[in-house]
Amino acid sequence: MASDGEDMNMTPTESEVSAAETENESEDNLHIDAQSDEETDEESLEVEEVPVTSEEVEMDELLTQLEDYAPTMPDALTLSIMQGCGFGAVDPRIVRIVSVCAQKFISDIANDALQHCKTRTTNIQHSSGHSSNKDKKNPKDRKYTLAMEDLLPALADHGITMRKPQYFV
Repeated sequence: MASDGEDMNMTPTESEVSAAETENESEDNLHIDAQSDEETDEESLEVEEVPVTSEEVEMDELLTQLEDYAPTMPDALTLSIMQGCGFGAVDPRIVRIVSVCAQKFISDIANDALQHCKTRTTNIQHSSGHSSNKDKKNPKDRKYTLAMEDLLPALADHGITMRKPQYFV
């Protein structure tokens, strides 16, 4: 029984020749079909230019500015932390953006802690009633020290709860 449509009366060489001819014909047909598909694809694909939105322009501008900027938090540290959190191969531009965001977050906390320190020292001076000439310095000349009592409210403002260990009391 010939299940693939071959004639039972053919010799093996005639069978091989007819199989080769069939393959060549099917390859030629595929080649012709591929050419016609390419032609129709080119004809049917008329690319319409989409106007660039202002957000895309701003993003491109930000990325070009970040190429030259070196954030305080090194990219290698940010990449290491991101990989430790489960990120795989990360685009260097994304690592740079995360570094800048981390720098901004730390800067905001430090600035808030400074404001708490200034208000605390001002309140202490006014509540004492008397102050020496040493305390009457120009506020710009005064040096501030980051203390836990200033850092704790600043962190709380950003949603971070931190408690001092008992042995520091």
